[in-house]
Amino acid sequence: MWLMNWIPWFFLSAIFESYGQVSFKKAALSTQHLAGYFYFLGLAKSHHLYLGIVLYLGEMAVWLYLISNIPLSIAFPLSGLQEMILVLFVAVRLKEKVPPLAWVGVLLIAIGVSMVS
Repeated sequence: MWLMNWIPWFFLSAIFESYGQVSFKKAALSTQHLAGYFYFLGLAKSHHLYLGIVLYLGEMAVWLYLISNIPLSIAFPLSGLQEMILVLFVAVRLKEKVPPLAWVGVLLIAIGVSMVS
C-alpha cells in the first residue's frame, strides 16, 4: 500500500518524458526539409528542442527522487507507465495513427504495472 503514495510521481515522470519525446519529434519535423548543417542549425532554433530538453531534465530529477526512495527493482517496472502515456500523446498531440497491436501492448503494460504495484 505504501507504493500507492508514489504513483503520482511515476505519472509525473512519465508525462515529462512522454511530452519531451513529442517535443523532440516536433523539433525534428520542423527541420526535416533541411539537409546537413542547415538541419542542425534549424534544430538549434527550434523551441520544441529546448522544451524537450527541459522536460527531460525534469523527468530525470523526478526519477532520481523516486529511486532514492523506492527500490529500483520496483521502480523500474513501474516506469512502464511512460510507454502507455507516450502512445496516448502520440495519438493526440502528433495525430499519428497508432496500430491496434500497439494498443494491445499498452493493455499488457497496464496489466504488468498493476501486478507490480
